[in-house]
Amino acid sequence: MEILIDKKEDYTLSCATSQYYLNVTCGTTAVYTITFQLDEMETATFLERGEEFLTDLAWRVRDYPEEYLERRV
Repeated sequence: MEILIDKKEDYTLSCATSQYYLNVTCGTTAVYTITFQLDEMETATFLERGEEFLTDLAWRVRDYPEEYLERRV
């Protein structure tokens, strides 16, 4: 897996076999990460908007982690 973007203590974007994976650092007191594969729409939006989209998506993951926990890899 190749790391494409590494925003320390925020998120990391990796790629393996043409699939993108976002690892988001969450929490305040107890810090944890959520790593999930970007779906087709998220991938298309990332390719269009770049890091701006990833920053927005990382904030959404932190605000609503329960929506992404079932997608963990």
